[in-house]
Amino acid sequence: MSDGILAPGAGRRLLLRIARDAAVERSRFAGAAVALATMAGAQLLLTWLVKEWLEGPLTGGSLLPVRALLLEAAGATLLLAAAVVLSRYLAASVNQRLLERLRDRAARRVLASRALAVRGRPAGELLSRVFSDASSLSGFVETLLKRLVGDGLDALGSIAVAFLVEWRLALGAVVLAPLFGLLLDRLGRVVRRKGTVAQRELGELHAVFSEQLSGLTTIQGYDAAGREADRFATTNATYRRSVLAAELWSATVLASIFLVTGLGFLGAIGWGSRLALANELTPAGLLAFCLFAARTVEPLRRLADVHATLQRTLAAAARVYEVIDFGFLERQGGTPLPRPVPGRLALEGVRFRHEPSRPLLEGVDLRVEPGETVAVVAASGGGKSTLAAMLAGFLSPDEGRLALDGVDLREADLRDLRRAVRLVEQEPFLFRGTLADNVLFGRPEASRREVVGALGLCGLESLVAAIPGGIDGSLLEAGRNLSGGQKQRIALARAVLTDPPVLVLDEATSALDGETEGRLLDDLGPWLARRTVIVMAHRLSTVARYPRVIVLVDGRVAGDGPASRLLESCLPFRALFADQVEPVANRAT
Repeated sequence: MSDGILAPGAGRRLLLRIARDAAVERSRFAGAAVALATMAGAQLLLTWLVKEWLEGPLTGGSLLPVRALLLEAAGATLLLAAAVVLSRYLAASVNQRLLERLRDRAARRVLASRALAVRGRPAGELLSRVFSDASSLSGFVETLLKRLVGDGLDALGSIAVAFLVEWRLALGAVVLAPLFGLLLDRLGRVVRRKGTVAQRELGELHAVFSEQLSGLTTIQGYDAAGREADRFATTNATYRRSVLAAELWSATVLASIFLVTGLGFLGAIGWGSRLALANELTPAGLLAFCLFAARTVEPLRRLADVHATLQRTLAAAARVYEVIDFGFLERQGGTPLPRPVPGRLALEGVRFRHEPSRPLLEGVDLRVEPGETVAVVAASGGGKSTLAAMLAGFLSPDEGRLALDGVDLREADLRDLRRAVRLVEQEPFLFRGTLADNVLFGRPEASRREVVGALGLCGLESLVAAIPGGIDGSLLEAGRNLSGGQKQRIALARAVLTDPPVLVLDEATSALDGETEGRLLDDLGPWLARRTVIVMAHRLSTVARYPRVIVLVDGRVAGDGPASRLLESCLPFRALFADQVEPVANRAT
């Protein structure tokens, strides 16, 4: 993703895109615009009534015209009050619905994108874009409507009436408009650029703190809390300087507008005073002109303010839309898998490299029959997890073919594939909520009895008894109130409940001690026997349970057979488990 700096002309396109998204709420948008126009009209009417009061009742000496003007003014005031309420509510409604849609679209895009592509971005930065940057758009509709419509109509109306009162003075004031526009254009570009830098620095601040929260135990364990606090403070100070730089330029825009409009206003008063002294303009007319001219100053100031705010908004919007337009989507559709899925796997010359200089899988050939359980072993970084990710459809081979029941996984319908192949990872993720919610995640329609059965099959009866509320007891975010072994068994129960034809266990029981793991695998034995199972493991006692073990060395299959035979005939296998060979050898005899 880029840092949000907008290319020339991109600001206009981005503004139109936001406006189109906001305009989805046409009726509310139109209602707010009408209410704001009504406000502007009522305010202009009240100012005009001052001129009528000065030129009429005060010179005629009668109270009847005064009463009529007061009634007219009271009606305009009531209309103004009602328009204020309606405009604020409708503008807020359009604005919040816009934010809701943008956040929904961003979240859907991330959830529909390839997991590895999303994980390649700092989580804190993504959070900053979806929440902080999106929140920067919170005043967009209010800005667009209240300022461009409300203040714009107020300023234009005031200028129009000023022309009616004294066209020569009004014409002189209008001459300042090109200078006003030039200031907004030139200084606005600087404000946008400074605002973009500030948004980028805020994203970096989010990323730093998110990383520190995730690695808190590591930070404290290495006595690095002070150093990390300094890193946060440095990043925070950088963000503060960026914000103040943006605010300084925004203030410069406002000061420039005040200077231009103020000097122009004073010039108009001086000229008008000469006209009044020459009897070419009545004092009431001069006062009315001054009132209407003054009415243009504040709307113009607010329009200048909105210009600066809009530049920062566009910078934030660019970052939000980059998430919405994230291009790493998972593929849609594809070849459906047969139903039911027998579970026959075939790898033919599979090659994969995360980087060109780092070979990982260099021509893997392997066949697994339906209902067969196969263990896969390799040294750390030897490709076990990569192979697991391929089977689940998160990665695709660079070369070769990986097929399930004859369907190349690169062409398979991903929804079919994810239903057929369940991957249980070494570090599973648990959601905030109840124990039952976590087990039901893959199959929400399952019955309570089925949930209890899956938990029992995975040896979690003691956990259910220990948690207040049982299966309805709450878990902390990411299962922070559970041990690593408990989290792994809950993830296994989640997979068991979905009854997949193919199960891939990527070090899925590594957090359990050998005895507990043995009991768990014994209990799961009959269930595992009814499906195709691929077990990635590093413990010899685990792989020795299965009649077939695949040994990966340098990205290729270096051994295939039962553990007992591999210990005798496969040196790489024996080397992998050198520190565990003696206990297993004794057990085999």
